[in-house]
Amino acid sequence: MANLCKCLQSMCKRLSCNAALFVRTFHTALSLGVPATLLARPSALHSAIVEGHNYIYGACYISLLAFSLLMYFMACFTDPGYVPIIAKKKKIKEESSDGESDLDTNEKSTMLDSKDDQTSTASVKPKQCHICNIEQPMRAKHCQDCKRCVCKWDHHCPWLEACVGERNHRYFWLFLFTKIIIIAWTVYIAWTAIIKEKTWFNWFQTNILYCIDLLILFLAGIPVFGLWLFHTYLMLSNITTWESVSRHRISYLKYLDRDLNPFNEGCCKNMYKFFCRCKVTQWARLYATKQTHKTSSVV
Repeated sequence: MANLCKCLQSMCKRLSCNAALFVRTFHTALSLGVPATLLARPSALHSAIVEGHNYIYGACYISLLAFSLLMYFMACFTDPGYVPIIAKKKKIKEESSDGESDLDTNEKSTMLDSKDDQTSTASVKPKQCHICNIEQPMRAKHCQDCKRCVCKWDHHCPWLEACVGERNHRYFWLFLFTKIIIIAWTVYIAWTAIIKEKTWFNWFQTNILYCIDLLILFLAGIPVFGLWLFHTYLMLSNITTWESVSRHRISYLKYLDRDLNPFNEGCCKNMYKFFCRCKVTQWARLYATKQTHKTSSVV
């Protein structure tokens, strides 16, 4: 039985690796394939690079394309913020008769109970991950695909075949942002490259590659633009996809007012932490501070 479990785990790892390799190869091929068709046929890109009419134009396009791919692979391979796994975790002590538990004081904070509309001092207990056998920091979640707990877990992205978390979310946002620009630019190049013909048959025969390029670009561009808008909102408000969708099930959010975000420090500070902060933030401390201010203002 133990050997069977090991074999199944090994097969799952291989399938996961193969899926990641396929997805990333497909993305790279698609990202390079569309510009390659425009480079090979008459277009503004062909004129700029192959014919040498505007090397600066061509260099800017290629640089942006390369940067977009770099951000994609940075998002794929950067540690999203895996919580270190301790080999043997001590069992949690049972709650004492007076109802208090032996928890780290940094993880304790007060919450406002919206039901009673009164100030509450209920403690948020750190969640235990029984799969990783660790105590999860606030905002961390176990990813079923990666088989690890991730700090400030946002979502598991099938297009990256990796988690988006606290340490690689900035790269994911930059990938989406640069991808939108490169898609819009490529749409313009493909659209202006279309050649007029006297008959529909000749027109279609001449422009079929441009039509395929435009179809791919529109199908990819619409969801990418929507994702970029959504993740820009998440960045500015300092919230994650998981917290936005599952607020009613998250212990440290479900008892708060719907419009209260305990992690929001203002757009500028949220952006600074999103792009510039490399270390994992102690969110429990910020949460406790915000809740203390909230309680004092109510009193």
